[in-house]
Amino acid sequence: MNKFSISFLVLILLFGCVSESTNPAAIPVHKLDEQWWNTRHLEILDKLKSVPQLILIGNSILHSLDNEDRQDVWTEYLNQYITINMGFSGDRTENVIWRILNGEINGINPKLALVLIGTNNTDGNHYLKINTPEELEEGIWKICQIIREKLPQTQILLLGILPYGYKPNLRDNINRATNKLIADFPGKDPNIHYRNINDIYIDSKGKVIKELMPDYLHPNAKGHLLMFEKLEDDIRQLMKK
Repeated sequence: MNKFSISFLVLILLFGCVSESTNPAAIPVHKLDEQWWNTRHLEILDKLKSVPQLILIGNSILHSLDNEDRQDVWTEYLNQYITINMGFSGDRTENVIWRILNGEINGINPKLALVLIGTNNTDGNHYLKINTPEELEEGIWKICQIIREKLPQTQILLLGILPYGYKPNLRDNINRATNKLIADFPGKDPNIHYRNINDIYIDSKGKVIKELMPDYLHPNAKGHLLMFEKLEDDIRQLMKK
């Protein structure tokens, strides 16, 4: 092999290496070392036998729908469908990517996947890495892409990242910037439907309403009722596609 061929081969190898994403928000990461996380993952795999019509994919904002005080949400909006809650507290995009690559959407064909994820990727208090809007956009797009590949007949209802904090802050600024980017996803894939419902949780002065989000991050029971009241028509229409 001559020097030119060797150099060309090296370039190909280098290109192959750098072409893979190095964005931590788009690289699958599990938390199987956390017993509750592993247990919940296994429980969801078992629930897939119910042949769900609606799946909820996200973090604690959706996980908390399992709280006892959220039964009204299920009675009013979710129990009319065979719904599986795949929200995991603390999950970032990379954790969701691992979960949906490792069984959580295998062997099913739901009508609709509701996706709400991203706020933990901008949390600098509990995580070492804060993602940029562009990194977070790529991570959320990868989630949508995996769902589309594994569930080609499933519609995706993608929610904008919810507001955070009582005062202006970096985390909320990144979330807002990310929402502007992911709002363009339907233009890339007509089976992705983006909705920003943040006006529910913001008062006339632009501050998060404590009565709906006591910790300025998670909707309480009333906040969740308002969320699904706002989404009811979207869910009903997308379930018919």
